[in-house]
Parts: sequence; structure tokens; C-alpha cells
Amino acid sequence: MPRKPKKPVPPPAGYLWTPDAARRIGLSVKTLWNYRALGRGPTSKPIGRKLAWPIEDLDAWLDAEMNPKPDADRAHESRPAEPRVRRGSRAAA
Repeated sequence: MPRKPKKPVPPPAGYLWTPDAARRIGLSVKTLWNYRALGRGPTSKPIGRKLAWPIEDLDAWLDAEMNPKPDADRAHESRPAEPRVRRGSRAAA
């Protein structure tokens, strides 16, 4: 006897499943998974065999990506420009 198709289970209140979360922040599902594996993306919570993504965390992560805070330590890592040295100038000796 064939199985009846299962109805999709809605996510818990305040959460989205992975495809909806990826669509909300404008990433592909694969990129969202990669960011999760690298620890770069928003937080997720396993629920059964699926991952649920808190909507608040998605919005906060997207806001932080779009408006990064200036890092005071990184501002001093850059070197000043080197003075230009003219090479091969045809100066009369």
C-alpha cells in the first residue's frame, strides 16, 4: 500500500526552516549551511531532523552583515603610503 504524502510540519513560533531562512536573508541554502559549518552565520537549533533558525537571530545577523561596526584595532594595521621614487629619470649629470 502506498504511503500518504505527509503534510509539511510548520516550524515553531518565531523560527523558520532552512529554505525559508535562506530566502529571508538572501542566501542560497548551500551557503547558509556552509556559513553554519564555518561558524560565520546565524545560530540555528536542531528540531528533530531539521534545523530551525530563530527569526530574531536571522535579522540581527543580516543587520550586522549590512552595517559592520568599525574595528579600532584594524584601523591601525594599515601602513601609510610609501613615498614615490622616480626610477629611470634622465637627470643631467
